[in-house]
Parts: sequence; C-alpha cells; structure tokens
Amino acid sequence: MTEPQSLAGSDDKAAAPAAKPAARAVPERPHPSIFHYPIDMCDVSDKASLEAFREKLQQWSELFERDPDASLAGQFADMMWFDIAWRTANEARQFAEDDGTRGSTAPLIAMMLDRGYLAGQVIAITRLLEKAPASQPKKAVISLPRIVDEMRAARELITRENFVCRDALPYDYEALQAAELERLAAEMAANPGKARRVSLSLSGPEGFDQARMEHELFDQLSGVAPENRARGDLIGEAFFDRLDELLARPPLPEIKALRNKSIAHAADAFSRAQTKGLRSGLTIHDLDRAHYLLFAVFQTLSVVLFGLWRASPVPVPQHNMFEHLTEPYLAEKRLEAMRGFWDRHIGEREGWMQDAFREVVPDKTAAKTAPPEGGA
Repeated sequence: MTEPQSLAGSDDKAAAPAAKPAARAVPERPHPSIFHYPIDMCDVSDKASLEAFREKLQQWSELFERDPDASLAGQFADMMWFDIAWRTANEARQFAEDDGTRGSTAPLIAMMLDRGYLAGQVIAITRLLEKAPASQPKKAVISLPRIVDEMRAARELITRENFVCRDALPYDYEALQAAELERLAAEMAANPGKARRVSLSLSGPEGFDQARMEHELFDQLSGVAPENRARGDLIGEAFFDRLDELLARPPLPEIKALRNKSIAHAADAFSRAQTKGLRSGLTIHDLDRAHYLLFAVFQTLSVVLFGLWRASPVPVPQHNMFEHLTEPYLAEKRLEAMRGFWDRHIGEREGWMQDAFREVVPDKTAAKTAPPEGGA
C-alpha cells in the first residue's frame, strides 16, 4: 500500500512529516448477515459470547452454501445430480433385452459412463470426508469433518441461551405463550361463532413457539431434562462423538482407501497390501449407504446450526432431462468419418512416441546433418 502524498512540494524544506499509512481496510463480507436482529435485542446474559457464536455461525453458513465454488450444499448437489444422471442412463440399458440393441449399450459409451461415474462418486464422497491440518490454513478444505471439528472446538460458545436466543427469540417463552393463549380464549369467548385463522410468529421476540422447539432440540443435544434447564447448558460431547462415528462407518473408510490407493494415486503392490479390505470396486449398495451416511450428518448440522430442514437431496431439473434420449447417437452414414477420425488420432499419438523421446534425448547426429533454417 502506498503512503498518501504530502501536500507540500518535494523542494519544500518545511514540509510536514508524511502522514502515517492508512490502516488496512477490513474486507467486507461477501454475503449479508444471516441474522435479522441486533445482539442488543437478544435475551442473553453474555453478549460477548453471543457475538462470538454468531460470528462462527456466519462463517459456517458461508461454508455450507454461500461459497460459490465449493460449498457443502454445492458439493452435495453435484454428487447427487451426477448420481441420478448415471442411474437414469444405466436404467435405459435394462430395456435392451426387450427393445433390441441401442446406443445405450454401446461398449465405448458404457465404459466411459461406468468408469467416470465410479471415479466421480469416489472423489465427491471423499471430498466431503476430507480433513486438513488446522495449523495450515492454506490447506483448508470445506468438508463435513471440518464443521464438526470447529463446532466441537467452539462448544463453550454453544450455550443454551445462545442457541435459543441467537436471533432474538425469547428465552423464557412460557409467559408469552400463556398470554397468547389467554388472548385467543378471550377473543373466542367474545365472538364464539366467528371463524378465525391463528398465525404464530416464527422469529424475533414474539416467536415463543419457535423458542419452545429450540429448547426441546437443545434438550436432546445436551441431554438435560426440561425441568433442569439452565442458560449455561452445553451440547454434550456425545453429540459430536455420534457425528464422528457416522463419518467412520463402512463403506466410507473403504471408499477413502479406494481413492487413495487406486483412483487418485497409483499405489504400488506393497502400499496396497498395507490397506485392510482394499476393494477393486464398489457396488450400488455401497454408494447408496455412503450417500445416506453423509446426508445424516449434513442434515443434522443444517438443522442444528441454521434451523434449516432440507427436503430433497437431489437438485430439481431446470430442463427436460430426457431430451434427445430416444435419438440414435450417430447416423449410419457418419461411420466412415468416425473410423477416419479414429485412425488419424491414433496416428498422431504414435508420432508422439518418437518426438517425445527426442524431446528428452535429442538426436545430435540428425541435428548436424539437417539443413540450416531457411533452406540450403
């Protein structure tokens, strides 16, 4: 950053000392706050603790779905979209026995679909399971274990009062609930035949019913009975242990080993032998189970941290996904052109074998006998 120039000229002997460099600006958040009410309106005894907790929630919300390139929601959407795309293409092959040979059963296409699907799913699953050294921020990743680990580290901030009142819900909701029920009862008594629709606020200082549900959820997370509730209650360690246990269930470890030893890295025979239960492939059931376990953690974190229930794991199509599926892959008259392409491609690559070798080990004899540039 350059310093501000002095107003006095460079030849001015009485020039004032140069101004101190301006403080480095704090970069603005790329996304608006997820909170609607200021901290002053939140019914908590420790405002500083709530401020730190809200800062964590804001960071986690960006990892969950606001990062444009690698958010957890985006990773899950890609994984499940390509999963259903392959399964749909694979389903079409099942009709070949009754309908006759189709492009869907062409070996060239089937090989690309199957191997690409397997590799893509293994990479997608293991990205969601990845861990990075906490001491090396340059290697930080967006994954489920990262959120779980950061939550566990910030456990002292996730008190009952911060959890319930993070966005101005009332901590002591019973009085508001009783007052509202009394008001409705009086209104019904005054107008017994009048039809009415009751609406309850789900947010802010009037959201007593939402506060009730938040307390009940925290009862389960903390293991504290309703009659023993206290503002300083914490989420129990058992909750985090449960999430860790889900992320370690089969076939997730086997899928990680398959990636590390076969897909992402070509491990040698000795290295492969050190991995117990290393598989050469996966079944559809394995992938179903892996998706299920990942969604168990993802959905739980979404509800606990943001109160957001995700209804469907598969993205909604924005176009006709069956378009052109009934068309042949290639017109018969183009087969000769395709064979010509195949032969040209192979010939070019065969030429590489000579040229690439000479890139490393030049033929000095040939260089001496070659005519100078521009001709003899």
